[in-house]
Amino acid sequence: MRTIFKICIISILLNSGLLYSQVVSYVVPDTGSQGNTFPITVHGTGTEWTVSPYFVIYFDSIGVGTNNVSIINDTTLTGNIIIDGKASTGFHKCIAVDQFLNFYYKDSAFSVFLNKPVAPTLLLPLDNSINALQNPYFLWDSNFYAVSYQFQVSTDSLFGTINYDTVVANTPFVIRLGVLSLNTKYFWRVKAFNALGQSPWSTVFRFRVRTTGIVNISGEIPTEYKLFNNYPNPFNSQTKIKFQVPKDGIVRLRIYDISGKEVGEILNNHLRAGVYEVSWNAGYLSSGVYFYLLESNGFKDVKRAVLLK
Repeated sequence: MRTIFKICIISILLNSGLLYSQVVSYVVPDTGSQGNTFPITVHGTGTEWTVSPYFVIYFDSIGVGTNNVSIINDTTLTGNIIIDGKASTGFHKCIAVDQFLNFYYKDSAFSVFLNKPVAPTLLLPLDNSINALQNPYFLWDSNFYAVSYQFQVSTDSLFGTINYDTVVANTPFVIRLGVLSLNTKYFWRVKAFNALGQSPWSTVFRFRVRTTGIVNISGEIPTEYKLFNNYPNPFNSQTKIKFQVPKDGIVRLRIYDISGKEVGEILNNHLRAGVYEVSWNAGYLSSGVYFYLLESNGFKDVKRAVLLK
């Protein structure tokens, strides 16, 4: 009976507006656009916030955070809101947490607006990469709300001359064969576009295309990993190695001598699934038996090659 009585009393108080839970009542200001930082004030109802020595304020949104939170009085907190240029747009819950892990929150307390995109962050090929393919795999990270990207490649670090310039819908992006030359250093950059405008150019990354070519020799996607015997074998200085990978990923192809010492690396690149053939020039090695090891996504296989000069 006592439990039923208590429930009835609480229900009456709630309906009459006489009982207030401890909550975040509102945030000032309650809106902001991507890529901005500014002071905010969080107000509470029925709160006694000075009891706790500190508070943390956060929002249920990727890319929105706060710092420098201060307790003004029992119902007021201040701090700085930090809205990343890639933050999720729309309404977000505000949560205030004290030292004792008491949570005070309000749904739809703050709204993030779209802004012009921030400069993309370049990922692959890594800056200062060497032995890149002639059709390298380009990857970058940018604003989720970007709708297109301008992509440029140049042999000039200042992009005074442009070797390749295109607009693509998304990343990753692969340049077709025939655009980049072997044993050449290139610079690349990207900028993003959305309905409100365009970002600045990204930082510039550089890479050097390998001295020997690797070719995707089939349009089919294989079902298994496989390393084939090189041909010709035995060979005099130059031979070709064929392999296939059924998944995208980093592919390494290394050379070892008869003692197990690594004496060369033919390939260490991110490749898309496919069948490939790479040329290996062993002119820098003496005659003998060598082994080449293929590794990708946990797969390993080794074959033997005989060099006769």
